[in-house]
Amino acid sequence: MAALLVTQAPTTATAAAAATVTDLGVAADRGGDVVGHSGKIFVAADDRIVVTKSDGALIDTISGLSGAVALSVADNGRKVYAALRDSHELIEIDIATLAITKRIDLTAYPCPSTLAQSYERLWVGFGCGQAGEGGVVALELWRPTPTLVPVGPGTTQPPLIAVAGSTLVAGEPGADPASIRVYDVSTTPATPRGEIRADTSLRDLALADYGSAALSALADTHRFDAWDTTTNAKTRAYDSGELSEHGLPTAVAASPNGAYVVGGWNSSAGDAAELVVYDATNAEVIYTAAHQGKAVVAGSIEFYGTLTFAVLKEPGTGRMHLWRLPPSPYHSSTLTLTAPSKVTALKQSTLSGRLTLSSGLPPGVQTLELYRWLPDGTSRPFQEITTAADGTYQFTDAPPSTGAFKYQVYWPGNSWFRGSGSSVTVTVALYEPTLTVTGPATGNVGDRLEFSGTFGADGITFPRTIITVSRKVVSPDGTVISTGLVKLAPAADGSFSFSDTPTKAGEHTYTVKLLGNSTIEPASTTHVVTVLQPPA
Repeated sequence: MAALLVTQAPTTATAAAAATVTDLGVAADRGGDVVGHSGKIFVAADDRIVVTKSDGALIDTISGLSGAVALSVADNGRKVYAALRDSHELIEIDIATLAITKRIDLTAYPCPSTLAQSYERLWVGFGCGQAGEGGVVALELWRPTPTLVPVGPGTTQPPLIAVAGSTLVAGEPGADPASIRVYDVSTTPATPRGEIRADTSLRDLALADYGSAALSALADTHRFDAWDTTTNAKTRAYDSGELSEHGLPTAVAASPNGAYVVGGWNSSAGDAAELVVYDATNAEVIYTAAHQGKAVVAGSIEFYGTLTFAVLKEPGTGRMHLWRLPPSPYHSSTLTLTAPSKVTALKQSTLSGRLTLSSGLPPGVQTLELYRWLPDGTSRPFQEITTAADGTYQFTDAPPSTGAFKYQVYWPGNSWFRGSGSSVTVTVALYEPTLTVTGPATGNVGDRLEFSGTFGADGITFPRTIITVSRKVVSPDGTVISTGLVKLAPAADGSFSFSDTPTKAGEHTYTVKLLGNSTIEPASTTHVVTVLQPPA
């Protein structure tokens, strides 16, 4: 019997079991904005920018800054930009070296505090608190000396801003009721497209669905709202967090692929935080993470690859912590793989399994990756297999030898479900041949007798082995004579043939033996022919 050892295959797409929180080792009253690029996470922390790996491990600190409160980076960029509120400037940081490579004077637009970037264009929300002296200014980063172009009316506080596609939104925090202005930035200067009016003050602002929807975190609403940026109408609400009844919606963002909205909640006392991941389409809650003793920083939710980050602060001390959610997507899948109870070399065996989704819905036809390894560790050709609509699948394989063969199947997942994998190690036994010989039952002395046989099954190709044939003749008078007749190599399909011309009458027993080898078990069979003496 073949022995089976079933293990779960390791896959890089499997999410971690829980969110992680890493102490950044710095306390700051201001800052908390986050961006990620090229394997590095940048966190603004007032007089410095902390740079970590994606797991929170410290890489370096860019120090000596004056009010680093906002960061931005383009998806295709190699520079991070930081707004320095106190020195009224924008700095450019080389991602590879972490050196400051450019400083842009913003004294004409003081107290820069928020940033939004699309490729080589950047918008800055500025304002030091004097009525009408704040607002938004745009600049083109590719120019050696960028021209500063104001966008929209003056404000008191630096507006919260977000850009996606050709849409820019800007809303002044603290203004009650909130007014979110929508602009078309495909033109220069930007063209006003309308205004979204909310019932209460704005805490955070983001764009989703390539700019077609604005997301707001509004005070005293206990939800996050989505607004159509064409009609300016509210289209959806995201709530149902554990803290939603008593907490405050503080931060909101949409994943780059449009699949998720992530909202940050703080308790009314500011000593508990929750991140809630919503299905962007139907507002279903698909993942939550909570943390006690800290509050999430408004505007600090950021995406880097499949990771979601936010910044937490300890009340009172301002000590900052990097909060990382497990890799998205957050829906899970399960893939099983089962092998037959017995597997023999050279023979086709059927392995089967099923892909199931945590939603309970059938996955539809999906493509799986199949990997196979020989006992010596070398791999066999890669293969793709497909499931049925209900997620079931099967495939066949004929192991070329005995030993431990490993099979692994993997589903890479999609934008909604994490991938999953499974593997099975099969101990393959020797092929068990069925040796058969056909030939005449009777014959005459002097006549040529033809025999044929096989030990294989249809479609199998066998390694080289040996067949031996011996003959035992029992004459009518009881004399017994045994003779070795032939040694032959069967064909690759297991077939063979031989002949004999009897010289004596009697019962002729032909014994055919398959010697076997490291892949095939030995086998033996006989065939009896009654040989008569023809009349004179």
